[in-house]
Amino acid sequence: MANPVKCIRTIHDISDKVQGNDPRGWMKECATETLLAGGDGDAFKACLVKKMKTTRNPIHNPEVHAEALYTKIKGKCS
Repeated sequence: MANPVKCIRTIHDISDKVQGNDPRGWMKECATETLLAGGDGDAFKACLVKKMKTTRNPIHNPEVHAEALYTKIKGKCS
């Protein structure tokens, strides 16, 4: 089972930008939503894609960015 504290700490340490946006807020929201719902990595990525598509300036290729961000935290939440 994933440890939400470890997930949030791991996400906090990410310094990547996605087309000028800081993805950590999206990632924290999606991690919380996914963990509370008992979701998996696919649910997390789907949440990220949804958040990226609804930004003021929608992100191009959100699926690619979501996969890259997920790869950075994969396995570090348990």
